[in-house]
Amino acid sequence: MKLFAGVLGLALLAAQQVVGLTPPAGADTLQQCGSVSVRKEVRSLSPDEWNAFKGAMQQAYDDRWIDWFGFLHERVATTVHSNAVFLVFHRKFTNDYEQILRRYNPDISLPYWNTMVDYQNPAGSSVLGDNYFGGNGDPANDNCVTTGVAGSWKLTFPDVHCLRRVYGEGQSINTWYSPEFMTSVLQKATTYADLRAGLENTIHGLPHLSLGGDMNTMHSPFDPVFWLHHANIDRMFAQWQAVDPDTRTYAYDGTDINGKTVALDDYITSTTTHVYEVMRLGYGNMCFTYDTIKAAGSADNNSLRRRQKCIVRPSKATETVKKLPSHVVTRHFPSFAKGGVINALENELNDFDPRKRMAADTDATPFTPSVADESLRGKMPYTRTLTDEYIMMMGSNATEVRDWEQRAHEMVDDLNKAMYLSPYLIKLQ
Repeated sequence: MKLFAGVLGLALLAAQQVVGLTPPAGADTLQQCGSVSVRKEVRSLSPDEWNAFKGAMQQAYDDRWIDWFGFLHERVATTVHSNAVFLVFHRKFTNDYEQILRRYNPDISLPYWNTMVDYQNPAGSSVLGDNYFGGNGDPANDNCVTTGVAGSWKLTFPDVHCLRRVYGEGQSINTWYSPEFMTSVLQKATTYADLRAGLENTIHGLPHLSLGGDMNTMHSPFDPVFWLHHANIDRMFAQWQAVDPDTRTYAYDGTDINGKTVALDDYITSTTTHVYEVMRLGYGNMCFTYDTIKAAGSADNNSLRRRQKCIVRPSKATETVKKLPSHVVTRHFPSFAKGGVINALENELNDFDPRKRMAADTDATPFTPSVADESLRGKMPYTRTLTDEYIMMMGSNATEVRDWEQRAHEMVDDLNKAMYLSPYLIKLQ
């Protein structure tokens, strides 16, 4: 597959060993995948790709796989959130779902939704359009989603019901996390534990809470948006690993739900899969990559080291951020502050337009990218905060969550004081 337009990633090449890191027994025996599928941003799917993906989702629903994944997630939810297991469990979980879909059509890949691009007005995203994933539930009809791929679905757990959504603010959704902030998270995380906390305590929670309904429960996989959302989180995890594959491919630290220090040879919750088996894309059963990363490949299947070649994204947003006052750049974007070549894998500042339609749209009206509105300079909005009820449901550390929210607010304050004009803000009607 072609890389998503405007996004140039990383070529991962093999060598002899991981420098400074000894993989656990078994990791060096994982076979390189014969073929590697590429997960693309959902708005870049062609009409044929979208129809194939939609058809596979419907077949999985017909065969009650959606019920199964929702049931399973609820049964293990308290052990796979708010601790080190979060990223590795959901990598395997999304891969398992993708493999089910590929039983119906072996040519499809699970797409992801770059929710950061839509952070200002998530409800206005084309992803939630009537012909795609549908919008808010109908309050006059048990909050049922009546449009989109799941508009006619009936789920059977914990009782028979439609797919429900209840937007957090009536027919709108308050601000999510921006590309600017998630770039900061990627650049500042130096350990797996840092990254897990940065992703789970920020971008993970708000789509669940804000879309509401089934997404705001532990059987959230009932909502097809769940899979695109978690694929996006996994994409950032994979990019972070690929920034320094010698030291990050098998980086895994922190504690599990019981406070036990985790290890690579642990079994992932409720599976017979070791953690190390999911850490390296393109090997074992992890036969996928992302459109921001080129698949690993080499004639030497036994190699573990992968060297990288970084290509700068042609992003005006990146150049705008780099020109901010040095103390702002140093505080929030340490990699930019170093100067030199920018690693595209720790930079979510792309030229993606929040008004971009789905490529699968057959509307012949040409899309005209929006132009930054000067009236929005220095007016980045604060990110919505998680509710106490959601934090409790997830078993999260409230102090840790609030600390991450405060970091996001401090970034907004700093950028607004510097009169930064975010290219992802548009004048809302």
